[in-house]
Amino acid sequence: MKNRIVLLILSIVFASCAAIIPYASNSPMTNELFRSHDGMLGGRVPQGWFTSTEDTLAPALAVWLIREDFSAALTMKELKLNPLTIQQVKKEGLELLARLSSRFQAENISGQTITPQEFEIREKKYCSYEIGAGSERRRIVVFAAGGKYYECEARTMKGIWSATELTYLFITQQTVLSSLTYQ
Repeated sequence: MKNRIVLLILSIVFASCAAIIPYASNSPMTNELFRSHDGMLGGRVPQGWFTSTEDTLAPALAVWLIREDFSAALTMKELKLNPLTIQQVKKEGLELLARLSSRFQAENISGQTITPQEFEIREKKYCSYEIGAGSERRRIVVFAAGGKYYECEARTMKGIWSATELTYLFITQQTVLSSLTYQ
């Protein structure tokens, strides 16, 4: 009996320390695949979205997914880090990278920044934060793949979005991240 109580207490402690995935990964996906500029990342295109072709992809972006009505976009870009920053991120983790990213984002976007949150999907580590207010709220997720660091941003491009619609956008982003494959 005593062992069962200890086991129960340990289970509760470990469960409370586990990273909670901020959004579900259950947005409908197509069978269409995308591949990043550098060939490092691949994944599935969400239903109601399309991927930019190579000739229209903005040079700074590795991946650009656009909602069919052009009201939202998911972008992925490589973050160019100097050797000292890479060393610090390896030592301190992705939360440091998310904090650095949020400082750059805050220069262009007004509004509150939600504290970075680390989580895992299929044994891959990510760290996300949200920035902005109202319909201008964006969600940024940083992660490492193949020795490189990336930033995935979900944002609206037109219209006024409700909190429910923004949540669905962030669920779509989370689903795309769950479909990612790394080279």
